Amino acid sequence: FPEAAGGTGTARGPEPLPASAGAMSLCDGSGPAAAPRLRPRAAQMARRPELLCGAAIVLGCAFLVALKVTCSRAKDVTMPAKLPVNFFSTRSPVIDLFRGQLDYADHLRQDSEIVLYFFYAPWCGQSIAAREEIEHVASRLSDQVLFVAVNCWWNQGKCRKQKHFFYFPVIHLYHRSFGPIEYKGPMSAVYIEKFVRRVMTPLLYISSRSKLLDFLSNYEPGVLGYFEFNASPQPPGYLTFFTSALHSLKKGKSFIFII
Repeated sequence: FPEAAGGTGTARGPEPLPASAGAMSLCDGSGPAAAPRLRPRAAQMARRPELLCGAAIVLGCAFLVALKVTCSRAKDVTMPAKLPVNFFSTRSPVIDLFRGQLDYADHLRQDSEIVLYFFYAPWCGQSIAAREEIEHVASRLSDQVLFVAVNCWWNQGKCRKQKHFFYFPVIHLYHRSFGPIEYKGPMSAVYIEKFVRRVMTPLLYISSRSKLLDFLSNYEPGVLGYFEFNASPQPPGYLTFFTSALHSLKKGKSFIFII
């Protein structure tokens, strides 16, 4: 470039930037001026790697705490179970405790000599099929036997909380304070009624020698007991013999106790 004085011209390059300008930084303290401050920390963490591990653990714990707080605030969305309804008709001779009131069932049993419990699940196909059979037996024996049906599937009922059945339906019989005697035969009115009648009268009374011989010739083996009722309405050993007959039914034995 020629000088204004008219002498020979000399070329000059751009003026050098001052050292303080340096490269342009994005944020205060993050440019080259901040690098000298970070190098000692990096060197310290390199010499002591446990500091890096500790920092990672602290960050991990903070993340887990935040996740737990977030999840605890979330509420499960569940649909409440429908209230149970009558399984048996209100006109049925069977008392239907469809809310699983097992305590009330036990209360009813205290005032009855023979009680049949029919534990059911309302969704169970076998329970639905056996319902008609139970009603048929109840229509024939309701004047001598108390028939009580209990919903043992309702999750808020005492039956579900206290009983732990692996199948349905379940039939239990009580003879006064003795029981339960579980019925394990076919869910047919004919067989159920026969079993109930045996619980009602577990002893077979034979009044003569000829009837005894006829029984032994035509029926299965039995247990024979002889008692003299003229002297006492309850001879010695009779109650034990009676209870043994109930125990035989409870254990599923086919013996018939004869007096």
